[in-house]
Amino acid sequence: MEGTRAKIPVWLWFAIGLAIIQGALVAAEWFWYMALPVLLVVLVWLFTSLDKFFLFTVLVTPLSLEVKEADLGMAISLPAEGLIILMTLLFFGKWWLERGIPTSFWKHPATLVVLFHLGWMFVTSLTSSMPMASFKVLATRIWFITAFYFVSVQLFRQPKTMLRFFWAYLLPLCGVVIYTVVRHAQFGFAKQPAHWVMSPFYNDHTHYGAVLAMFLPFSFAILWRKRADGLLWIGFALIFTIMMLGFVLSISRAAWLSIMLSLGFFAIVRLRIPWKFVIGTSLVGLIALVSLQTELIMALEKNKQESSGDLVKHFQSASNISSDASNVERILRWKCALRMFEEKPIFGFGPGTYAQSYAPYQRSYEMTVISTNFGSLGTAHSEYFLALSEQGVLGMLSFISLAVVFLVVGVRVVQHPGISNLELILGYSALLGLCTYFIHSVLNNFLDSDEASVPFWALGAVLVALDMRLREAQESPNTK
Repeated sequence: MEGTRAKIPVWLWFAIGLAIIQGALVAAEWFWYMALPVLLVVLVWLFTSLDKFFLFTVLVTPLSLEVKEADLGMAISLPAEGLIILMTLLFFGKWWLERGIPTSFWKHPATLVVLFHLGWMFVTSLTSSMPMASFKVLATRIWFITAFYFVSVQLFRQPKTMLRFFWAYLLPLCGVVIYTVVRHAQFGFAKQPAHWVMSPFYNDHTHYGAVLAMFLPFSFAILWRKRADGLLWIGFALIFTIMMLGFVLSISRAAWLSIMLSLGFFAIVRLRIPWKFVIGTSLVGLIALVSLQTELIMALEKNKQESSGDLVKHFQSASNISSDASNVERILRWKCALRMFEEKPIFGFGPGTYAQSYAPYQRSYEMTVISTNFGSLGTAHSEYFLALSEQGVLGMLSFISLAVVFLVVGVRVVQHPGISNLELILGYSALLGLCTYFIHSVLNNFLDSDEASVPFWALGAVLVALDMRLREAQESPNTK
């Protein structure tokens, strides 16, 4: 009709505007922002299907690659950390404002400890000797905890979502294991290449071994408890075989030790051995070790077995504290952490400062062939000593409290009389997976990486979600 104009759809206006913006960005050579359309699609997906977005983020985490960004002055793992940051923004922008999270979650003992852990990190970032470095570490810890503890507990209200989480991480992890084993085979499974053949997905064999240890309990649990016939059972068996092969060939002595001790913990929980007996026996053993420490150190110093391609000898070298460079260097880092703690016992040097601060605390007579005068070889090789040196005594206590509360909640979950078969599989998988990390973290620290932080906080979320679910079911039987 004359005098009328055809209406242009809103989506077409949007597309035209986006094209203009993209053209301007290209003209300005701001190529990083070419990803704007993809980002918009991701945002729409995030707001409309958070559970699928969450599982996709978990899926890409083992396959993400570290990118060192000079402008930011830090390394970031892509695409995983970008997606994690988006989930964090959604939590604060939507769930927090809408107050859609039940009060029982905020009052849960594990959540209170997690909040204290974050709160103390914030305080020690304010008092840090390197505030910029500390706030960067605090930011990464916030988005890991937000996405994989705060958000995860809400998504894990149904056991099937927890099960999907395990599979979403485990399947690509098996792919990384196959890649690593094939690459290692090209070097005849020699010892030295075993330290780096898992790159670029994991920084080194200890990092790789720690994550494998966290998921070994689940890969075994589905084989042991899940009722499956024919091809499905063969598939479960194949996954467990792949995980075990990767775990053994990781030559990570700390990971091996964490699995062995976790099996002992499993026996205690499964057999329901009274905790008074366990704690009493442990105290007696500790007193005996302290009283015989001189004789024990002398005995350990007699062990001259170096790390080796022979797996048995390699494990035996774990107690060599006199000539094995890796072990002696680790002890040196612990001594540096203790000296740093003595100087700043309350607030520490600040999160993320150990690597730049420990060099002056080395003693020449303690240094090894792999030590450097500039202290350029990483951190404290222990979550506990790292927290002690960077966040003082309360920092270390906050991490110990995390270990205690998650393990106590986990034991309560797996021993609950109303637990179902699936919940039992999930509960033991999360409990023993966390147990391996708390043991491993005596000797190494990886919570600054997404590969370790994602499963660590998510496994804690599994236990808390199961605990809340079982409690609610006990109070209202019809809700389960």
